[in-house]
Amino acid sequence: MSRTPVAIGVTAFISIVFGSVAFILDSTILSPGSATMVLIGFIGLGLGGLAGLLLVRAPWSRWLLGSTVGVVLLLASSGNATLFWLSLGLGAVAIVGLAGPWLTLWVRREPVADALGKVPVALIASGALAPILLGLGAADGVTWMHWMTVALTAGSAWAYGRGAPLGIWGFRVAVPIVGLTTALATPGPGRYLIGAGAIATGAAAWSRAASRVTAVITLPLPAPSRRRNPDDASH
Repeated sequence: MSRTPVAIGVTAFISIVFGSVAFILDSTILSPGSATMVLIGFIGLGLGGLAGLLLVRAPWSRWLLGSTVGVVLLLASSGNATLFWLSLGLGAVAIVGLAGPWLTLWVRREPVADALGKVPVALIASGALAPILLGLGAADGVTWMHWMTVALTAGSAWAYGRGAPLGIWGFRVAVPIVGLTTALATPGPGRYLIGAGAIATGAAAWSRAASRVTAVITLPLPAPSRRRNPDDASH
């Protein structure tokens, strides 16, 4: 494996970690529990982008890592100053590396024939997006219901990514029901953000594009052929 993609990807991930921690330490926007939940989500996105860059060589990994670094730096600007400047320096290097020509030969340029599609990728990514959405929606503090929603969404995303039917049914039934219940129990306008996320996840899971990931494709078998009796040829 080339050292350049590893160096760029790891630099971006470390910047995400430092920026997220800086945001947690001195956050005046979110409570400690909510900020921790947001941290988990950003680290999940960073790991997903890093895996996509180093293991899959996917073009979307550059945009995912770059956008995550940018959002985290914006949040970290209101946090711990020392960690913010460390994150800013590493993030600047990472963004230049991701946007520059250094990854042109490494990243795959041709589309994959059996690509998942936007809807399945969004459902898989919801495992990392859910903590961010719930943490921002419950800015004043999270409860066990918020953590249960995060765990349920992450478990459904893991099972769905492995092609297990349990994953898609978790998205179709469990996540919307638990998500809407959590939204109703969340005070303030953040409940609408959580509720919208639960409804959008359920609607995406019921789409035809989402079902293709777990559908078992059975090739048609040839029709049975009648075996010819050698005695028939003599007549």
